[in-house]
Amino acid sequence: YATMTGGDSATMTGGYSATMTGGDSATMTGGDYAVMNFQYWDGKRTRVVTAYVGEDGILPNVAYKLDANRKVVAA
Repeated sequence: YATMTGGDSATMTGGYSATMTGGDSATMTGGDYAVMNFQYWDGKRTRVVTAYVGEDGILPNVAYKLDANRKVVAA
């Protein structure tokens, strides 16, 4: 149930039901039911892409990052 925040290029691993927020180029791995919030700057403001472990093909204990199109992909 940890809550973690990492800056640009951070690498974070959270366990069961963790909530993580990472900056540009962050890589995150979450346990069952974790929430991963990827932040990036679009040139005007900060944007957030949220991934939920257990939904939309996001698996526990797999590292993820944003690709060039700001889609969550396996790292």
